[in-house]
Amino acid sequence: MNQDLQLDLADNAKQWLALSQSISASEKATFDALHNGFFAAYGPNFMAHVYRASIEQVLQNMPTVERDKLLVAFRQALDSAIERHAYMLPTAADCSACHARKF
Repeated sequence: MNQDLQLDLADNAKQWLALSQSISASEKATFDALHNGFFAAYGPNFMAHVYRASIEQVLQNMPTVERDKLLVAFRQALDSAIERHAYMLPTAADCSACHARKF
C-alpha cells in the first residue's frame, strides 16, 4: 500500500469518526426537549447537578487526550460565560434563547 493511499484511508477514517460522534438533528431536538422540560420543571440548580454528575462520569472513562480537550472546552465556556455575566440565574426563556443562537 503506497503512502498516498494510507493517508487517504487515515483521513477517511477520521472523517467517519467525526461524523459518528456528531449528534444528529433528531438527537439534538430530543436533547433540547429534555433539557428545556427539566430546566422549566426543576430549575437551574437541578440542571447544574445533572450536568456536573454527567461530566464527572464521562471524565472517569475518557482517554487523557479527549479528557484534556473537554476540560479546555469547559474552561473556554466558563470564561465566556463570566465575560457575558451569564452567571445570573436565567429564566427558561433565557436558556432557550441562548441555545437557539448557538445551534
